Amino acid sequence: MPRVLVITYYFPPAGGAGVQRTLKFVKYLREFGWEPVVLTAREADYPARDETLLQEIPEGVHIYRAPLFEPYRLYRKFTGKAADTATDIATLTREGHERQPWSERLAEAIRATLFVPDARMTWLYPALQLGRKILRSEKIDLLFSSAPPYTTHLIGCRLKRAAGLPWVADFRDSWIGWLSTPQWRPAPCRALEYRMETRVLADADRILTVSPGVQEDLLSRHPDLRDARWQQLPNGFDAADLAGVKPLEKAPGFTLIYTGSLYGNRNPHFLLRALEQLLAEHFPPLAQLRIRLVGRVGEPILQEIAASPAAPLFEHIPYVNHARSLQYLLAADAALLIIDDAPANRGILTGKLFEYIGARLPILALAPEGDAAALIRRHGLGLCVPPGDSSAIAAALRRLLAEPGSGPKREQEEAGRLFERRELTHQLATLFDGLIQAAGDKGGK
Repeated sequence: MPRVLVITYYFPPAGGAGVQRTLKFVKYLREFGWEPVVLTAREADYPARDETLLQEIPEGVHIYRAPLFEPYRLYRKFTGKAADTATDIATLTREGHERQPWSERLAEAIRATLFVPDARMTWLYPALQLGRKILRSEKIDLLFSSAPPYTTHLIGCRLKRAAGLPWVADFRDSWIGWLSTPQWRPAPCRALEYRMETRVLADADRILTVSPGVQEDLLSRHPDLRDARWQQLPNGFDAADLAGVKPLEKAPGFTLIYTGSLYGNRNPHFLLRALEQLLAEHFPPLAQLRIRLVGRVGEPILQEIAASPAAPLFEHIPYVNHARSLQYLLAADAALLIIDDAPANRGILTGKLFEYIGARLPILALAPEGDAAALIRRHGLGLCVPPGDSSAIAAALRRLLAEPGSGPKREQEEAGRLFERRELTHQLATLFDGLIQAAGDKGGK
């Protein structure tokens, strides 16, 4: 069985959305003729942890963990944050008026200046050293790296150059200027980051992206690299996860659920305005509505909800493990998706969207025109309205509450089959097979 070295920072016991894609590939690759070997981080500073995900790693998979220095531990001390504060995109991409005093502004400036391409750059050389040993001991046939963080692609790029192996670079997000990256860097640092991005895209044998928007954002900076190496492989859901979950007892009324994190501009501000409008109209079905937020929610958002007349409609469940999150999901009547209206976000296809599809729930999407809106409309998955239009959101809520229990459509069942993790892993393995065959044909000439 050929062997693929999977290079990923996010891997169990990491929790949250970033771990799911690569974990599920590792879970199912053996079924399609590939043995995964994992290179990941040791004692990493993950924004969320979920020990239960360790149970999904197939028995006997070799996992190597390279050490790294996590600067976020110093960041917490410098800014006076508690040692257990989750320091991730929720605190590092605030609007200017949301930023804390000089200590946090200075910390962000240091991040933008010294940590290129990202704060996990200290993992590069330990991972390369360990990676070279893995290549010798495990007889690796192919390299696969998944980002962010983008340091993983630098590791993949250098191991490819050292060993001459085929390499697949997987982009869950785009890179320069994307939501999860510094929006500003000093000119020399931005130039260095651009050279890194260029080298990765030029050297990869295949470039995977989770959506058309991510692909086009990358190509907007590198139009000369548009060629046959690019392929889209979306996120998905694991039917096995859902099949093994016992839903929580159904709450009275109509439950609209959001799973995941809410922070910064990704917030329910206009949903609150729509709810307040319906309250002022004395819309009777609203009394049956419960909006359940399951996951990490920024304190400013919780404060805004608490100050609204619509606050009694909300329930916040702090971060829970993935299995528990699915229990809440399967006990809901509809699912809420929020994507704020920014140019980069129009290419976002979040992992939660596909879990909503797997749960066969109608979706209320507050999202700009883009990849998510197009997918929801194409497959008849629910309602999609502009995220900043409270009147349109109110109209969508009226429709949703007027037609409770309508049930999944045939189109939703078909979409479920398209985005199942096992099928997506089959597609990835087929791509790997093609690369190995091409490498063999080239070597035989």
